[in-house]
Amino acid sequence: MEPTPPALSRGRISGGFTAAGLVAAAALLVYLGHADTTHALSYAGRLAGGILVVAGLAAFAGAICVVVDRFAGRGSKYTTAITLFGVLAVLGAGLMLLVIQTEEYTRWLWAWLGLVVWSAWALWDLLHRRRAWRQITFRRNFAAIASATALITVANFVYTQIYTPYASPMTVVLSAKIGNVRKDKETTYVPLTFQLENTGTVAAYVVGASYSLTGVNWKSTYQTSRSVKEWEKDIDSDGLTDLNAFADKPEAFTVSLGLLLAPFDYKLDPGEKYVQEKTIELPTQAYRAVQVQSDAYLLRKDRMLQQAPVGEYHSWAEKGEKAPEWVTRLLGVPADSAYVKYSVPVSYSNQILNFTRKRRHITLWWMLGTENTNPLSPLAASLVSDGEEKEPSYSESQQELDKYGFTYLSNGGAMAVL
Repeated sequence: MEPTPPALSRGRISGGFTAAGLVAAAALLVYLGHADTTHALSYAGRLAGGILVVAGLAAFAGAICVVVDRFAGRGSKYTTAITLFGVLAVLGAGLMLLVIQTEEYTRWLWAWLGLVVWSAWALWDLLHRRRAWRQITFRRNFAAIASATALITVANFVYTQIYTPYASPMTVVLSAKIGNVRKDKETTYVPLTFQLENTGTVAAYVVGASYSLTGVNWKSTYQTSRSVKEWEKDIDSDGLTDLNAFADKPEAFTVSLGLLLAPFDYKLDPGEKYVQEKTIELPTQAYRAVQVQSDAYLLRKDRMLQQAPVGEYHSWAEKGEKAPEWVTRLLGVPADSAYVKYSVPVSYSNQILNFTRKRRHITLWWMLGTENTNPLSPLAASLVSDGEEKEPSYSESQQELDKYGFTYLSNGGAMAVL
């Protein structure tokens, strides 16, 4: 048997490496894209998945052509063109995934780097060593097809990653109203109406919605105006920003608070309105006024999805852990306040983000306060990476709002004199 020429041997080795790389890339891209073509939460996400599937199929076709060309010896200008197109598809997909990955580190970064490095080598091998470009006689048509494919891919990437987050904002309106208060000798009846209305075009998950009714009193009413010196004292001792000329500072006590909806249990579709009415009973003459406040945390339906059942923890059970300092500080309650904590892991709107972003969970804190101090606004929430439970800074909150539609709403409060 005659020995295999060195050039042929090197060609088969590089061909084997090229074919193996194309098959591995095809498997990864088809797996990643197939999940999005069927399960992505938006049309743009499904289109991106379809592009990855096409890239994977092109890579697999290229692997077959490498085998036909370098091992069966039946190559032609078409097999060379298909191989080159498959390598370019892997390179483009790798670069796209690498750009998406740059915001956060996950272990899949090394897979995208591998795709880019391998495809760059395969492209050099085809163009420099194999002279593939010279073997293709329809170079203009090939360049046109490759350019059009690249343009579509880049346009989809820009649309899904840059334009879409800003083009369709989530618009939900939260309101709380006090109706006509009724009194009898012993009881005052305060009717409340709460409303959540989706006035936009994007569905929203209600992570949590709460209300609190506060009774307001002030000790004395003066016939003559209080002096600026007394105002200065109010500012120095109590940090007040509302200064009354004819009354002492108002003292508030939460007389009723609760959840309007079970956490993570309600979806508000575009145009949908959720209304809830309550009547709170108070002792007559106990308070001079009442103030109602409602709050809600929302999540865009097309950005994230609840991944598992909601975990619930009561502070008075088991070890009785205290709430984080940032939660008690944000809501103005003592560090030993009682609370209920709800936590749930969430997944992203498409598989590409699930691979290129850290896993996250939402935690909702419903604060009950202490015997003598109750929160005026009982809800706090965070969307953080697994293993973290920290206060979201302003910049991080804005980033979460832009990327995932996680946001906070407050109605601003309504007051009625009793």
